[in-house]
Amino acid sequence: MSWNQPEVIAARREILQAAREILSGAVSPIEGARIIARLRFAARLETDADILAFVGIESETDALPIGGGRAHWQAQALIDLQEPIDDLQRSARDVGSSRCRNLLARADSLLQWPP
Repeated sequence: MSWNQPEVIAARREILQAAREILSGAVSPIEGARIIARLRFAARLETDADILAFVGIESETDALPIGGGRAHWQAQALIDLQEPIDDLQRSARDVGSSRCRNLLARADSLLQWPP
């Protein structure tokens, strides 16, 4: 399979941006995990241990209404799910924060080509 270097680097930049946003609180840990998990193949990082942690978070939370998807849910369902969502956000932050720091510490090597 042929990979387009600019596309791989662009996906990796997006992953690093999501990691920064998770750490700063600009994006929730679950939303950030979903972004990172979605980009893993384009970034050619599908077997990276730090990335796989976000795949796990995404997998455990994929049925939850997070971000823009909440607009399609009934108000009472959102109220009923808020406590589990808050618990999973805390868990995702606990797991994801160290993985975000790892990714950012490796930023220079992730953005070099060839890997």
